[in-house]
Amino acid sequence: MAARFWVGGSGTWNASSTANWSATSGGASGASAPVAADTVTFDSASGTGTCTTASGATCASATLNTTTLGLTLGASLTMSGLFTLTTGTLTLGTFTLTAGTFSSTNTNARTIAFDTGNITLTSGSTNMWNTDTSTNLTVTGTPVVNSTYSGSTGTRNFFVGNAAPPAEANTISFNVSAGSDTVVMYGAGLRDINFTGFSGTWSATGGTKTLYGSLTLSTGMSLAASIGTLTFAATSGTKTITTNNKTIDGVITFNGIGGTFQFADALTQGSTRAFTITNGTVRLKDGTTNTVGSFTTGAGTTQRFLQSTVAGTRTTISDSSGTNTATYLTIQDVAATGGAAWQAFLSSGNVDGGNNTGWDFNLLQTGRYMYNVRKSKRILP
Repeated sequence: MAARFWVGGSGTWNASSTANWSATSGGASGASAPVAADTVTFDSASGTGTCTTASGATCASATLNTTTLGLTLGASLTMSGLFTLTTGTLTLGTFTLTAGTFSSTNTNARTIAFDTGNITLTSGSTNMWNTDTSTNLTVTGTPVVNSTYSGSTGTRNFFVGNAAPPAEANTISFNVSAGSDTVVMYGAGLRDINFTGFSGTWSATGGTKTLYGSLTLSTGMSLAASIGTLTFAATSGTKTITTNNKTIDGVITFNGIGGTFQFADALTQGSTRAFTITNGTVRLKDGTTNTVGSFTTGAGTTQRFLQSTVAGTRTTISDSSGTNTATYLTIQDVAATGGAAWQAFLSSGNVDGGNNTGWDFNLLQTGRYMYNVRKSKRILP
């Protein structure tokens, strides 16, 4: 294994040119082009301009640590080990950066310009992705990270924004497309999570996961007994939740003003877990029965919405016991059932949008009096 340092500013990285490679930082050019066993470094001595990859570019690992020279993929780049973005700009174009793992967790100015390209991670049983501190990390284009490990052992960890959550615009989508191992998402700022093709376990470890996109569970996977808290926080567009008949044994919260969160199939939630609509529009799949541990709306007076996915066709929300109370909630095409009391008093800012059953819109109890919507009262027994 040899170390290779980019020198001399702009140039093309291919399998043969020695014009921009040195054996030392800032040293003379003429060193051989990196091979699959070599480490590559772009640093403050690399010069000014752009390194553009061409066919045949490869290495074992790479570090981009300069603001004066950008790394741009003109062809896909493959390495077996770690890609580290310390500072600077990585531009993918239409190509794929394949690495074992990826790390960029600091407060330096740095950019990942995905364009229509992607990052594919191949390792298993390790820390796959680390942008835990996302301060000054800018993400552009369509940000997609694929994890393709197909083994059955160990744990794949993804750290995204727990130490410094990214802005919604800087969040990244993750596709876990294979493997029967354990996956942990530590995420205060994720976009889409798609487990299609995964047959392992989504672990409870990782605490609160804030998603600004869609969630797709796979038919072959399992979820931990307590998956933690899932907060859906998109502020625009329609995001889809596909459960594939998996029980989500965790708190589910919707908190995105302007966001719409739509279920593609029925929800079954853990019997002790809360289902909370704080902001946004939630649409339960028409014609299905959706079982929750409890139901509530969050604080605040912004109107939120609970609907069926098809106007005029009911969906059902079910809770076996207790009293579920809504405030500032517009409800349409939703049957409430299961043994619990469902209170949506009109005097609490709720709106009966029509075609609902099982909800108590009419009465408000205050002290020893019960009022109906016409303000008449009777003394309680």
